[in-house]
Amino acid sequence: HFTHQISPSRFLNSSEEGAVEQQKDSGEHLPRRGFLAHLLMIVSLILSYGTAIAYAFKFLLPPNRKPKYRRLLVTSLENLPRDASKVFKDLSGREIVLVNTEKGLKALSTTCTHLGCKVYWEPENVRFFCPCHDGVFDINGNVVSGPPPRPLDSYQVEVDENDNIYVLVKEA
Repeated sequence: HFTHQISPSRFLNSSEEGAVEQQKDSGEHLPRRGFLAHLLMIVSLILSYGTAIAYAFKFLLPPNRKPKYRRLLVTSLENLPRDASKVFKDLSGREIVLVNTEKGLKALSTTCTHLGCKVYWEPENVRFFCPCHDGVFDINGNVVSGPPPRPLDSYQVEVDENDNIYVLVKEA
């Protein structure tokens, strides 16, 4: 058997061979350029992962914002006599009914809380009625009978000094 050990210095020129010897002698394991390249790569990775984590938290935990409301001018008291109603749409296109009752002005959603059917105001019965499944709601939108699981959505009503009627709705 012929065993011959090949030295790495055999493939290096004399200046590179001196650098390799100097590196071995000085105890450095990584040249300065290599160290800076590794440091730059590590810092870049930390910054990119940190940014990704920050956006993930922002997505998973959105800030608690108070909903903004807008006053919609619906009509005036002069145009809405007692026991009369007026249907209008909010900023999102949902229908709302404004009713002038002996207990005051009420603004309620016309969408039934059961399956989303349309609810109608019946002034002769002083109630809201959903004909799809015989859902009945009182003047305040509370469930009286039928399958609806919760009351109708209600909206705050305001009347200004000129007897204009406003309903507060969430901005779209």
